[in-house]
This record gives sequence, C-alpha cells and structure tokens, in this order.
Amino acid sequence: MLGLVTRVQYMKNRRNRSYGFIDGYDGQSYWFSLRGNEDIMPDTEVTFKRGRNEKGLVATEVNRVS
Repeated sequence: MLGLVTRVQYMKNRRNRSYGFIDGYDGQSYWFSLRGNEDIMPDTEVTFKRGRNEKGLVATEVNRVS
C-alpha cells in the first residue's frame, strides 16, 4: 500500500511512544509507530502494510519510497 505521512509526534522523554499518521492512497488514515522509523518526516511517501487493532486502522512495515 502507498501513502503520504501527514503528521508525526515525537515524544522526547519516551521515544518508544513516538507515532505518526499516514494518509493512504485508498482514502483512509493510518496510525503508525515511529520506533525504527525515526527519520520519516511529514510529506514523505511511504509503503506499508495495513491492519486494524482495537483503536482503529494501523500501518506496519512502514518504509520510505526511494
């Protein structure tokens, strides 16, 4: 799946809790963890696998498009 990162929230004191949102090209918004993806910034095009948890839509295996 392809999408565009629209927002990131860095937690200075709790880095493992940093997160962001991706607007998927399917029209849905996905939450993702920045753990392992600290270099991803807003307006970055990414690929990801979509999923769902108890809180809503989530993106996993997020990678920057080269």
